[in-house]
This record gives sequence, structure tokens and C-alpha cells, in this order.
Amino acid sequence: MRVLSSQLKEFIGKEVECAGWVHGTRELGKVGFIILRDRRGKMQATVKGNLVARMKELGLEDVISLKGIAREDERVKGGAELEVSEITVLNKAEKPLPVDIAGKTETSFEARFDHRTLDLRGERQQAIFRVQNTICAAYREYLLGEGFTEIHTPKIIATGTEGGANLFPVVYFEKEAFLAQSPQFYKQMLVGAGFERVFETAPVYRAEEHDTPFHLNEYMSLDMEMGFIKDEEDVMKTCSGIIAHIFKKVNELNKKELELFNVTLPIPKVPFPIVHYWDLPSTMEQMGKKMKDQTGDLERADEEALCEYSNREWGSELVFIDNYPAKKRPAYTMPYEKNPEYTRGYDLLYRGLEIVTGGQRIHQVDLLRKRFKEKGYNPDDFEFYFEVFRFGMPPHGGQAIGLERLTMKILGLNNIREAAFFPRDRKRLYP
Repeated sequence: MRVLSSQLKEFIGKEVECAGWVHGTRELGKVGFIILRDRRGKMQATVKGNLVARMKELGLEDVISLKGIAREDERVKGGAELEVSEITVLNKAEKPLPVDIAGKTETSFEARFDHRTLDLRGERQQAIFRVQNTICAAYREYLLGEGFTEIHTPKIIATGTEGGANLFPVVYFEKEAFLAQSPQFYKQMLVGAGFERVFETAPVYRAEEHDTPFHLNEYMSLDMEMGFIKDEEDVMKTCSGIIAHIFKKVNELNKKELELFNVTLPIPKVPFPIVHYWDLPSTMEQMGKKMKDQTGDLERADEEALCEYSNREWGSELVFIDNYPAKKRPAYTMPYEKNPEYTRGYDLLYRGLEIVTGGQRIHQVDLLRKRFKEKGYNPDDFEFYFEVFRFGMPPHGGQAIGLERLTMKILGLNNIREAAFFPRDRKRLYP
């Protein structure tokens, strides 16, 4: 049975077999040391006698298997090392390596992504995705505990959820089709189908010309939709619970990764503070700043200033911006009754960046058709979506969390591409 690096201390005095990649070797007199790396981390193996010559034949990233006796040694990381009796080479790695996995020399940012599978062997890179794994698991755990059903919706669609803009066309037999911008229509339809509370973790596609450290053209969206709400604040309450639970689980399960990135992750108090969109100009003035555009999406500097304000006023790194202008929200967003220029749509900002977009949806079919028409769309193109609204749709709302953005802000990454296994942006389609 193969023993992982993290398990070695459990087998002190016993013969075990370990396997992984050669992360490094060194010779000290008549003794040699192999640093072996596996999915749980690194371990030290000691070789003596004829095995030292065998060790010298090994190269970085060779895949090997080692047999030997586990010995306790508190001087080494993990508190144990392997006293090797047998070395087996399972596969040799070509030389030179295009990426320095050990991190002793710097590899250019673009070169890392040109050779992404090798880059992902690095300790820092693997830590990113261990944290991301916890985020996804905690998201699913929380919503299942709240009575949500996990769904899987089509990613090849006939029309966009936000009209025809920013869609990637695909060849679909004799029909026109596109990659899905979001599961929005389908998750609403499934609320109306009687599931009431649904969520999905899946890729979405945006044909936007962005070339920034904050945008991807294919990213993972943590979507949810819930029925029988009073208004968007019910959705915001669920959102706050999700985020607090995610942060709690990351703190519990990823202490090592947080330490590696030298970051702290305070578990936020719920509910999160709310700033209404129409109050933003005065709020920004209190910060000695001015909003350039007071009718649309926030600029990055605005988001940073508002998070700074929230931290100062309420001690919260997270803040909801509610009631976005109708002209900047999708046609299905519920208008704000007291002033239809605004909506019941919100964003959640965290550490200077929008990580969640959500709100209450329109559930009355006549109003829905009217809003689609006002947005310049032909309502006839959306009858497949409107059907469930015609036959009894409860008040509902939902949201989407950008997985890579949340990962990026938790770990303080400088570029969102680091939070995607194989990023797709304006310029990159390989690997």
C-alpha cells in the first residue's frame, strides 16, 4: 500500500512504500537525501551505500517509488523521514524543464501558463486550488443544508440570458446556438417547476473584450435561485450565510494554505452592511471621493473606496450595494416599486472587488414581457422561458458568485488567471 507524505509519521518503524515526483536531491558525505513530492506535500528520504549512486541518476520531476523504513525525526518537516532500501524509477522527465517547479529561479508569468500542467505542480499553485476546493464544498454543504437541490443546466443555448450581447456562437447542426452566459433562465424555470430552491456550480461564458487582471471569458459560477421570498433581502441573507460558512470552512481546513500566502481570513459577522445605490454619491463624498458615473456599474476605484468605508464604519470587509439602476440590470430584474429607475438588484463587494451579483426577479409574466421589450428584445424569442411564468411563478430571486474572484480575493492574488486551472481570456485558448 502506498503511504503519502502526510501519513509517514503514522508508520514509524514499519516498512512502507512511497511514490511521487523528485523535488530535489542532495549529497552530504556518504549520505544522500531525496525530497519526494506527492499530492499531500513533501517528505525527506535518506539513502546510503550503493543507493547514493542510484540517487545521483535521478533528475528533477522524475517519477519514482521508494521502499524503506519510516523513522521518526522531529528535525524534518512532518516529523518523519524514510530510510530507503529500494529505488524504482517509474518514469523519467525530459530535461531541461520549461518551468522551475521548485521556485529557485523565476519563470515568466506567460511561460507558466504556456506550460500550465507543470506550473500546477508548484506548492503555491496547488494551495490555491485546495482552498478553491474547500470553497466549492462549503458552498454545496451550506445550500444542501438549507433545502436546496443541486441542478445541472444546458451550456449550449438558443439565446442569451441577457439578450444577444457577449455570446460565443457555436456550430450546432443546422441551428444557431451559443455558449451559455449564465444558467439564469433555467434556474428560474426550475424554481417554477416546483423545486423552489436550486443551485449549480458550472462554467459560464462571456464574449467580452476585457484584458484585465479581474476578468475571464470562461469562469466558474456558483449560482443559486430561491422561491417564495419577500424581496431581495431574503436572498442577501442567504448570501451572507453562504459566505460566512465558506470562510469558516477555509479557516478550519486550509490553515496551511492561508499561512503559505500570509493571509488572515476573519469570519464575517452577519448580516453584512447594505448601502443603497442612491446613497453612493454622499457616501463617496464622506470618503473624499467622487463617483464619475452615477447611473451605471461601479468603477474599480469606487468598489475599493466603498470597501474601505465599510471596514471603517462597520468593521466589515464585505458590503452589499443594493438597488442598482434599471438601465444597467438585466430585463428580468425586479424594479424598485417606489422608483422604477432603480431595481431590487445588488452586488456584494469584498476587499475592493465585486464577487457576487444577485437580486429579486420579476415573477409576473406581463411585467416580464414589458421589460424585455423595453430592453430592445423581441419577447417572442423568449416564450420558452416565459411559459412557466404564465402558469404560476412564486416571487423569487437568486445570485451568482464568481469562484475565481472569490478565491483571488481570499488569497490576495494579483491576477485572476492564477485562480483558474486552465484560464480562458481574450488571448489564451491553449493549453
